[in-house]
Amino acid sequence: MDVLLFGCGRVGRAFCELLCRKSDMLKRASISLVGVATKSRGCIYNPHGIDVDDMLRWESLTGRIDALSRGGCSVMQDSNEMLENIDYDVLVDCTPSDFDLGEPARSIIIKAIQKGKHVITANTAAMSLYYDEIMDEALEMGVKVFYEATVLSGTPLFSLVRDGLPGCRIKRFEGILNGTCNYILSIMEMGCSFDEALLETQRRGLSEQNPWVDIDGLEAAAKTVIVAKSLMGLNVGMSQVHVKGIRNVTTQAIEDAKRRGGKLKLLSRVEVNADDLDITVNPEILSMSHPLAYLEGFSVGALLLTDMIGEICVSGSGSGPKETSYSLLRDLLSLKGR
Repeated sequence: MDVLLFGCGRVGRAFCELLCRKSDMLKRASISLVGVATKSRGCIYNPHGIDVDDMLRWESLTGRIDALSRGGCSVMQDSNEMLENIDYDVLVDCTPSDFDLGEPARSIIIKAIQKGKHVITANTAAMSLYYDEIMDEALEMGVKVFYEATVLSGTPLFSLVRDGLPGCRIKRFEGILNGTCNYILSIMEMGCSFDEALLETQRRGLSEQNPWVDIDGLEAAAKTVIVAKSLMGLNVGMSQVHVKGIRNVTTQAIEDAKRRGGKLKLLSRVEVNADDLDITVNPEILSMSHPLAYLEGFSVGALLLTDMIGEICVSGSGSGPKETSYSLLRDLLSLKGR
């Protein structure tokens, strides 16, 4: 199975590094990276497979992906040329999320699907804004679209429900979906102000380029929409999510939560009662009996109420590029096994 990678920023590079570490396993599975396309650092193609370790080494030295123009590698003019002209089986999309328009990820994904290619994406914005269009197009073309990395980074959610809970209906979803917000709230519990905690995340390079996408709950809302559509079959959009971020959370609010025997968390919730839909992203005080109350730092997680076996809780200790890249690999291996 030949893979074309679009985007080689933090997540794309982490994915390439993971391919290097798992090269023996991938070779046995006949999975190879044949193309890498970037917006400003070049595009390369090798139908026999790119030496990923060599590519990363040259990229570190020169800042260019297309510095590796040997060993059968061809330098391509641009990413559109690659989508149109090279031979591959699956597109792995690691392009940055644009929460206003969902581009260029939407166009890239749709074009790949229309060419009969499978798609694996980490692009939360594109999937939240264009989920129906993308999945309908994939159904018509008879290809698969996997998006595990869009919500809980490396922690399995969609694959858990798909493969581990067949026949179950999800009646309610609650989640801590944004690791940056959870980290800020955890730091504030130690006595830091909101501004101090935000500066710490920026200093460590742990927030989005525009931190307010995280802080104001926009990313969490987009993830909540994907969950509502994918796991609960709801016809909802971003405009239907009632969102309140953590911008105005004070140390006083953190202390108040402690006094009440709980913790303040940015919680996503989707619940349907009769004809009433409740879909929210809000700072809430969780009692210590709530499984998600114990998630600290960059941890993310979800609590699902099912109709067959009650509650299921999943969580992971990280939500960065390394964890996200593993979800891409897991989707790739799942696709190979189908």
